[in-house]
Amino acid sequence: MEIIGIDENGLGPILGPFIISGIKVKVKEPIFFYSKIENFHSSFKIDDSKNIFKRKEKWTYSKGEIISLSILKTFDFENLIKKYAHLIISDFEKEFYIKNYKLPIWAKTYKENNLREEINFLDYKAYAIFPNEFNKELSKISKFQMDIKFFLDLAYELSSNEYNLVLCGKVGGYTYYTKEFFKLGITKYEILKENKGHSAYKIKYKDKLFEIHFLLDGDKTYYPIAIASIIGKYLRELFMKALNEHFGFYDEIPFSSGYKHDIRTIQLIEKIKLTYNINDFLRIK
Repeated sequence: MEIIGIDENGLGPILGPFIISGIKVKVKEPIFFYSKIENFHSSFKIDDSKNIFKRKEKWTYSKGEIISLSILKTFDFENLIKKYAHLIISDFEKEFYIKNYKLPIWAKTYKENNLREEINFLDYKAYAIFPNEFNKELSKISKFQMDIKFFLDLAYELSSNEYNLVLCGKVGGYTYYTKEFFKLGITKYEILKENKGHSAYKIKYKDKLFEIHFLLDGDKTYYPIAIASIIGKYLRELFMKALNEHFGFYDEIPFSSGYKHDIRTIQLIEKIKLTYNINDFLRIK
């Protein structure tokens, strides 16, 4: 059966893009059994992206890159973007976040493996929403609504059938989604389940039907969500590497993570301020 796995990366930082990432794969039924990480056997140990990319353990970036490139099969950053990602970005921001990297960057060697075939890969797409456009979206809708909107738009784009099954990470840990569906103009839905760990619905979005499951710690439990999160994190790290290097920070791992609690983010902001209006780079909400 075809299923779509979706997750987000970078909702909280004050610098860099917010990534919504989705992958479509074939999974044997029962899908909730066979799509669990513990029941999936592959060339690599799949885990959630926070365990794959650890800033203090540089070798983990090599693993995350190999997983991503083994699935996407492209070795040029600009081509990767063109083929798989929709950039919601201002012309001003393109100068800072896009660089013609030859891939891999962190993996010293790259050997062909069967991961793409092992996951029964069908398609991958991502939205990368950069600070200027992120701020514009938040002037119209809440973060929660924006999350759901892009999840649904991505699911729609990846869907190929009249009825589509989607597994997602929980959006903000919320339990109840119907109120937000209504705000987004979705009036046809059926509640299948609503609890802290699992909220599920049948909805009609645009002209297609979806069975969509929001799963707490989905990226730790289900490999389609985990892999979407890994590739999304990889994309975000590439964008952050380009931003850092534009301002003279050439560390192997991107100097600044973009999170407010990271002292290096404050250092990067101070460097940006020397030349530019910092409000053109920050997420203001």
